[in-house]
Amino acid sequence: MIGVLAPAGAYRVALAELPRRTRLVDRADGAVVVLPGDPGWVEAGLAATAAGARALVVADPAFAPAADIRLLVSAGIPVVVERPLLRADAAGDARDAGSDPPRTVVADGAAPAAQLRCLLRDAMGWLRVLSGAPLRLAAADGALALLETSAGITASLTVVGSAGARRWIRAHALAEAATEVQVVDGRTTVARITDAGRLIAPARFESSERLAVRRALDALDHHRRPADLDELVADTALADRIAAR
Repeated sequence: MIGVLAPAGAYRVALAELPRRTRLVDRADGAVVVLPGDPGWVEAGLAATAAGARALVVADPAFAPAADIRLLVSAGIPVVVERPLLRADAAGDARDAGSDPPRTVVADGAAPAAQLRCLLRDAMGWLRVLSGAPLRLAAADGALALLETSAGITASLTVVGSAGARRWIRAHALAEAATEVQVVDGRTTVARITDAGRLIAPARFESSERLAVRRALDALDHHRRPADLDELVADTALADRIAAR
């Protein structure tokens, strides 16, 4: 069993669903530490690492500059980032749905103004997942951004602020068969669209919190570091550049 230091709420429920692998502890030393993703989460992660944490889970992180996040990358322990708008299992489903390299990828989304930069970052992540390669910024003007991969796959992104409380992202990868992703308040639907019709990937019923804890435990069991922080840095760096235009 691995000790987990987690705040009260959904993450305690997740631990209760993993009784054979976890036990709740009250100190960071030797434990998986769950960090609320409030502003200042990078500093909290560095403090937990200094206190002896074996791994970190960052819950729905607020926007932080890419340069700050790189400090946590250098800490050298496994870090799982829970991104409800970009779940790791749904991203895997989207990769599996696309059999051919896409010609172009398109994403749009909306969120309350205070969460717009986080939405921009996570929509950028979906473009990265669906294009299958790192992206570079070609041009940006306000809410519109144009990007491309080294292989010439183009991507476009439009995000807007909304007065409502909902956060949503729609993304499409266009090839011989199209891949469609829809995310609304953390519920993700992935579909493959061909001439024969629309095939929807099975729904994922595991909570985002349980998935994040389980991935952290797997990382420790297999002595590996997930790519979550590196991907978050890449998505954030592009979001930084677009927001600065």
